[in-house]
Amino acid sequence: MRLRSLARLLAFGLLVPASRVFAQSCAMCASSFGPNDPRQRAFNLSILFLMAAPYAVFITAALCLVILYRRGTGRRRASVIELPWARRHAAQPAQPEEA
Repeated sequence: MRLRSLARLLAFGLLVPASRVFAQSCAMCASSFGPNDPRQRAFNLSILFLMAAPYAVFITAALCLVILYRRGTGRRRASVIELPWARRHAAQPAQPEEA
């Protein structure tokens, strides 16, 4: 128990000073542009656009499928097929059970 507490304290002590390093962006983004550079904002927005495009395509396709499914449920129904054994059971009256 004491060893676990010591290990957690050591891990926390090592990770807190390194948190500034973990919070930085990738090396390309951090070093290629200066602070408050308009190209940096454009670069970040282009990355967001590239990340959002596959989600937009997937959501559009899923929405189209849902709309087509909901529209088609009222029109396309299978016809009821009467089976020969069902006709026989329907023609025979139900007999009361004797106790």
